[in-house]
Amino acid sequence: MAADCIFCRMVQDRSLMPYWIAESDRALAFLDIHPIRTGHTLVIPKSHAVDLAGITDADWADVAGLSARVLNILRRRLGTTGENLFVASGPGSEQSVPHLHVHVVPRTAGDDLHFTDWWATKQTSPTPTDLAALAKKIRVGPGP
Repeated sequence: MAADCIFCRMVQDRSLMPYWIAESDRALAFLDIHPIRTGHTLVIPKSHAVDLAGITDADWADVAGLSARVLNILRRRLGTTGENLFVASGPGSEQSVPHLHVHVVPRTAGDDLHFTDWWATKQTSPTPTDLAALAKKIRVGPGP
């Protein structure tokens, strides 16, 4: 636990987490206090991990599993038909709280979020040669 971490304090003192909705052995889920959709939930590891580079495999598996449970709960109880899951990991990602957290954002067809439109404005078009060089640079193992 990190003494200066709000999420670690919430794990230790549940009175700081009034909007708790689900829990597993290694993870907690609670409503985001600044949601972009009704039901927007954060899922955090109970152990302090700043980002994906610092989380254990077991903790990440539990966070992922609880995220899946949460999205199914949201679908059943709120009638949503999809979701976006987001993780900002590390300073270059605009991570707002230095404790790993997954945003589970419930969605419905035709809602007012337009990630596809936003995504299209950010896409690049590398050449096949550029992609092959990058894949070679970051590849792990012999590959297919």
